[in-house]
Amino acid sequence: MNDLTLVAQLSIFAAVASFIWLVTRAFGKHNGWGIAVLFLSPISALVYGVKYWKKDKLPFLAYTTTTVTAIALCLYLFSAWGGWELLRVSQQVQQDIVSHTLTEQDMQALEAISQTFDEHSGLDMQSSNLLQLARRELDLQARQLAAEEDAKAEATRQGLLDIKHIDRKTKPEQEHYRLAYVTIKVEDARNYVGATVKVTRKNVVEKEYRLVKATQNQLEFVQRAGNGSYTFRFRNNDIEKIRVLTKQPY
Repeated sequence: MNDLTLVAQLSIFAAVASFIWLVTRAFGKHNGWGIAVLFLSPISALVYGVKYWKKDKLPFLAYTTTTVTAIALCLYLFSAWGGWELLRVSQQVQQDIVSHTLTEQDMQALEAISQTFDEHSGLDMQSSNLLQLARRELDLQARQLAAEEDAKAEATRQGLLDIKHIDRKTKPEQEHYRLAYVTIKVEDARNYVGATVKVTRKNVVEKEYRLVKATQNQLEFVQRAGNGSYTFRFRNNDIEKIRVLTKQPY
């Protein structure tokens, strides 16, 4: 715990003590004033302080000063700990969960900012309901994507079997093919959606993915990992080379 955190805690205790002092003085005047200051502050506390300034200015000033100081210190610490960034990322993750567009990058950003906030504040945001919900959403997406890929692979396999069956009937000789990676232009990648590709990015070694979506400015890939899979999006200008797995006759 740093010195500023300790000062903030002491200012909160002082604000509570001065508030109790002011409430006690208000009850001394009338039960109505006591209830109003207790439940309707700070507005009722301000009205009470102005009305009984001469007699109760000390508890009123103590309450006002310690409360403003405590609020200012807490807001400063919240900002320094990354609280506003945590709120922004949390809101984005909530929207992505609702729209089923949550990505691994969003999850990693939430985990990173939550860990930073935990280290500074001493709280435990890493076990928050939002993080647990986000992890379940990613697991669900991975299972759905794996099921879709398995279904596509099975359909492709059945289609290849049918083609081979027809070829055996119509062709006296079987043509031979081999699988090989062929370099293509990034702007031509939209013609190979669904294919297996190898991508080399700036300062990143070549990795294998499945291309699932292509827009004018970015490509979306899926990579299998254990029993699940993860989605990645790269901007076109970040990709140095892309090779697609194709059948080559020999």
